[in-house]
Amino acid sequence: MTKTTEAKWRRVIAEQERSGLSAREFAESRGIPAATLYWWRSRLRREVTKLVPVEVVDADSEDEHGGNAEVCFEVQVDRSLTVRVPRGFSETELRRLLVALRC
Repeated sequence: MTKTTEAKWRRVIAEQERSGLSAREFAESRGIPAATLYWWRSRLRREVTKLVPVEVVDADSEDEHGGNAEVCFEVQVDRSLTVRVPRGFSETELRRLLVALRC
């Protein structure tokens, strides 16, 4: 699998998730066999799912700048990048962001 092919299918799957259409409806609208879309979605999700070490910390209700933290949870990608996820976040949008960060 080439990086170009993988990137193409990541974009197609992200478009399908944003479209509000089911995978089957989206595939039909694009002339893509639904089975192909399902296969790529499954393959790319398997690659994204990796176990990483996590640290659970107890934090008070204020963030490091003294403000009210309306954060449901944080994902520290590395020492320079922390993703703060607010209450009521869109799981689809978070997934898109995490996929984009991996590229």
